[in-house]
Amino acid sequence: MNFQTKPADRKPRSYIVIDLESAVLDDVAHRRYQAMERWTPERGKPSRRGYQRGDDPLRTPRWVFQSIVTISAMVLVEHQDGGVGVSALESWSAAVFDERAMVQGLLDLFARHPEAEIVTWGGAMHDLSILRLAAMRLGLTLPKGWGWLAFGYSRDARHLDLQQVATGGFKMKPIHQAEVLAALNLPGKITAAPFAIAHLVYARNWKAVRDACECDVISTALLLAHWRQFHDGRTEVGLVVDRILRDVIERRPEAGYTPGLQQHRHMLYTEQQARAVDRMSALAPWLRDAA
Repeated sequence: MNFQTKPADRKPRSYIVIDLESAVLDDVAHRRYQAMERWTPERGKPSRRGYQRGDDPLRTPRWVFQSIVTISAMVLVEHQDGGVGVSALESWSAAVFDERAMVQGLLDLFARHPEAEIVTWGGAMHDLSILRLAAMRLGLTLPKGWGWLAFGYSRDARHLDLQQVATGGFKMKPIHQAEVLAALNLPGKITAAPFAIAHLVYARNWKAVRDACECDVISTALLLAHWRQFHDGRTEVGLVVDRILRDVIERRPEAGYTPGLQQHRHMLYTEQQARAVDRMSALAPWLRDAA
């Protein structure tokens, strides 16, 4: 991502913030893998020396055998004042779509925004890898302008992974998104704890899975607002965060996370009022005395 060009000299940037949820729903492919390895289970013994049961790929299917059950994506477009606003918030859930239709829906969204930049939390190591493998398995084709997705992650890709940014290119110990959200006082994980998502998937509670997926997209968009402040300080980040929250609340009034977003927005407004009163007292103490 090149930020050397002055904001006045380039077109408004657009971003597609994505998140997906996946799970092992069909173990047929995993059994094919076991057959290739000529593996049969032996009670109490790992398949290879040094493996613990939980990370033994012959006993526990790894991510390559997961199916996508929900995809959520938010399109953000820069405003002339330096902020960003939500132009679309879309989700594809197993409640309505099969996996092919979910992935194709996201690819169609990419096609409508050929110059957009992808934003994820941990997507370099998870979401995009699962998306690429699913697209290959389903025989789907990337739209024009998105061929770079086929080559994995690189510094030249139109992809900002905020977990990679936060950890210095994964050189620091990996951290959870909730840790960064808490540090920056941003909302997240409102409807479900991360460890509960797998249980919701296997219970086929697709609405809860969709709410959790969209909530992660919203949180990642708010992290993006803070990251953009490094490069464009024309609009105070609190106003950008408030604009994103307002746009989402208007688009998803019935979502399970919306009351939490409303509460957080009210809290931010109350804090801004308190700071304004403090500044007024410092700059114009006679107003405080008059009151």
